Amino acid sequence: MDENAQQALAEAQACLDRGELEAGLVAARAAAQATDPATRARAGWLQAQFTFRRGDYAGVLALAEDLSPLLRAHSSDDLREFHRIVAFAGAESGRFDLALAAAYEVHALAEATGKPGPLSQALNTLGICFERMGDPWQAERLLREALAIAREGAALRELISALNNLCAVLIGTHYLQRGSEVTAASLAALDRALPLAEEMVGLIGATGDPYSRIISEGNLGEILVHLGERDRSRTLLDRTLAEALRLGFGPQAQRLNCSLAEWALRHAAPEQARTVLQTLLAEAGDRPLMPMTELRAQHALYMAHKALGDTTAALRHLEKHSDLLRERIVQQLQAQSEQFITRVEAEQSRREVERQRDRAQSLEADTRRDPLTGLGNRRAVEHHVPALLKETAAASRPVTLAILDLDHFKQINDRHGHLVGDRVLVAMAQLMRECVRQADLVARIGGEEFLLVLPDANESRALEVCERIRQHVAGHDWAALSPGLAVTLSAGLASAPPYDETALATRADQALYRAKARGRNGVEAG
Repeated sequence: MDENAQQALAEAQACLDRGELEAGLVAARAAAQATDPATRARAGWLQAQFTFRRGDYAGVLALAEDLSPLLRAHSSDDLREFHRIVAFAGAESGRFDLALAAAYEVHALAEATGKPGPLSQALNTLGICFERMGDPWQAERLLREALAIAREGAALRELISALNNLCAVLIGTHYLQRGSEVTAASLAALDRALPLAEEMVGLIGATGDPYSRIISEGNLGEILVHLGERDRSRTLLDRTLAEALRLGFGPQAQRLNCSLAEWALRHAAPEQARTVLQTLLAEAGDRPLMPMTELRAQHALYMAHKALGDTTAALRHLEKHSDLLRERIVQQLQAQSEQFITRVEAEQSRREVERQRDRAQSLEADTRRDPLTGLGNRRAVEHHVPALLKETAAASRPVTLAILDLDHFKQINDRHGHLVGDRVLVAMAQLMRECVRQADLVARIGGEEFLLVLPDANESRALEVCERIRQHVAGHDWAALSPGLAVTLSAGLASAPPYDETALATRADQALYRAKARGRNGVEAG
């Protein structure tokens, strides 16, 4: 089977390079049947790429639970890229909880590399999340920083990604500021986007990637439509649409059709615009368009019917556009109220960071995932641990609970700043992930306190795990985050029986206290 799987894997990669989505997805699914975990991991990564490019964002999110641990064990680069598309898929779907968790994971993995390309991609991912959550101005600042980093030494693919995402956000800003008519502010956004789009189109030829080429030419064509470049925009959009349809890039074809309809409206052809958009909506059927594409389509249909004198139809599409826009704004406001979205701002004042941290802590009870580190939180512990202890008790299997606490964390915040303190917590979470199994539960249960639950681990095995984490933390290059920074942790653990969460936590806490009293940077069993 594995020989067939390897052939299917090679075919899937070739399809990705050629932009053949349907054939590539079939090949990737076939390769995923391999017995070799590394082959399954790569096949799953390719499946995610094809699924995302088809616009099946729910399909991408459905892959996350099984694919993330498989990639974590075999390829940190593929894991980082997978979490990027999970973040984008979550943002496009309005699942901002999943989007931000994935974005923070990308940020942690990128920081571990110390390379400009991954760091640029991480800022790109966060920027797109912020833009989808209704803050394109903060997103633009982040994405300009990402572009500056990419220009300093990132790979060509990463530079193109930085250009594309910044360009896309500026185009979105144009629509946000446009209203019913074009404004000076909306045109200014397009003026900022135009050189980025032209640069991206110029670079694409060196990659040979048809997907990136269609996106870049679609960006440029859309900008040129609204800047009044009649002939150049129409030629570019017609050619790019034909290519998108040939390759099966459905979401991009829909977006290009919207641009062609807007071209027709701008050049006094409302009947043509109406026909293009009615065909677009009819072909979509019950499948929803991408949110921004749907908004553009409804707005353009309103303008087309208005120009044709059909006030009833114009009002219907204006109401639909208003309903969609209201739903989007409510969703964005809800996400902003639930998520902690400003910790990564390098220029954020200490007072603002503290305010946002307090805000995040007050919202922790509403989610099972810590928004900073991506780990589980107390709610996750409350959800998983009782059932786990009940299961292990019934089978008389070993289980150990450990509490790990960063030493002198207040001093780290005081001496190096709260932003560095946050980055320490993110790095700490990643270091713990690297030292445990997929079946182990890792959670952040306090400011600098972490809980580790190790099924099928007796006291001796648990001591080895905690000691490995302690050494991993003590030997990490913390000075890369801030000159003179050093970080250690203390840990206390307790093993069953009894299989009682309160008793285990009490014993582990007492052991942690002994580790602190004996000079810190140690592990004790209780």
